[in-house]
Amino acid sequence: MADNERFRTAKLVNWHLLPEVQLTPSGFAQMQPVAFPTEAEAMVRFKDALSCEFRAAQGLHFYSDDYQFERVWAQPEVYIELLRQFEFVIEPDFSMYLDFPEPLQRWNHYRNQLLGAWWQARGLTVIPSASWADEASLSWCFDGLPERSTVAISTVGCLKRKADYEGFFLAGVRELFRTKAPTGLLVYGILTPEIEQLCKSAGIPYRHYAHTMMGARFLTKKLAGKLAQEDKKHG
Repeated sequence: MADNERFRTAKLVNWHLLPEVQLTPSGFAQMQPVAFPTEAEAMVRFKDALSCEFRAAQGLHFYSDDYQFERVWAQPEVYIELLRQFEFVIEPDFSMYLDFPEPLQRWNHYRNQLLGAWWQARGLTVIPSASWADEASLSWCFDGLPERSTVAISTVGCLKRKADYEGFFLAGVRELFRTKAPTGLLVYGILTPEIEQLCKSAGIPYRHYAHTMMGARFLTKKLAGKLAQEDKKHG
């Protein structure tokens, strides 16, 4: 009985996923490098995954409010076959807000890394996603991200205050480039001139995905039109 109760408690923190992943010395799950995606000019948010068509031609992201995808942490096995249908999946983005206490920031980084690495272990194409908070977080927030890999970032909510963008966000992008030497960058949100210049200076490909609150129906209709035009060209 005691063992059963301990297992139920361990499932709350997804302890049972750990045997399938590699851990860094600090205890974060280590993700593997991923090549720059060749297709998928559109990404949809997890909230719209079920209503999305043409999944194999699109990416899936988690750059939205945490409550909209908390269920993938609560029941990771339930959603893995749905995620598998997309060309790629962005690593989860449980938030690391500036005003969160550091233990909560570390907990969310732990969750991001564990799910991302576990999905990779299950055969999904998962793009590592870098996120950070203040300068102090830069000493640990990239732990578990692979070196020389395509990496995704989001600028949503990071450009409201010039001081935060210049003081924290850009510092994080530069540190990401310095420590992980990414070979490609996916940017969700606004692609700023500074980020674009960093990519050009590093000689790496980048792709911009505009932030949209449009649902999957709008995005897939747009994609369907594009695919139809391509079919005409080659028909």
